[in-house]
Amino acid sequence: MASISQLVSEIAHSLQQPDSVPVRRGIALDIIHARNKLIRQSFEQHNLVDKVLQQRYNVTLIDCPDGDIADYKDLGLGTIKRSKDRVPRPVRLTNGLPFLSVRTLGVENPVEIAYVPEASSKFYAKLPGFCSKITYDYINQYLYINILNNANFAELGKVVVESPFEVPFKLDDDHFDTKGNYTEDSDFIISEDMVLDIKKLVIESFNPNIVRETEEIPIPNLMK
Repeated sequence: MASISQLVSEIAHSLQQPDSVPVRRGIALDIIHARNKLIRQSFEQHNLVDKVLQQRYNVTLIDCPDGDIADYKDLGLGTIKRSKDRVPRPVRLTNGLPFLSVRTLGVENPVEIAYVPEASSKFYAKLPGFCSKITYDYINQYLYINILNNANFAELGKVVVESPFEVPFKLDDDHFDTKGNYTEDSDFIISEDMVLDIKKLVIESFNPNIVRETEEIPIPNLMK
């Protein structure tokens, strides 16, 4: 399988700039951009993300700090917990959900947590027949867990988050369910079937002679 570092070297050589540090850094960023674009396009076409491209880690929760957002405990509607640290940005998909999965951790019967915007979640406990008593929202890269009058989750200290992430090799050590950091040399980040499409997108971004869909004239040609 190809790693980001391998693709950087291959593309840099094809551009005849294998030793240029700025070019190699630009290629690495473009590889990440192209990867995220392909994941989003695949989801648009098939409504799923391949399991091999998803990452999973644990998020530590704390009581929501005063003044952060409204605490519904005073209203008798429950309380809110927040992730201790900012949660990395997931790849933007077309299903309207921040993450593919958020699940409870450390409770007797783990459950899937439903995504409900924070402003709306306080009303869910009042809906007749509504079963979910715990919801989440993703605001300013923090994960908020809304516990709606359910004693089973009152002491919830961690949740599991699963999704493809925009920068897949920059997740914190504390969040991993495996040991060690992922790096640009990790070969699981990019599937083999994505390599050719990623190369094409990156090389096009570095080649000013390619006529894009806008039919604009490349800048070098204006000087002739």
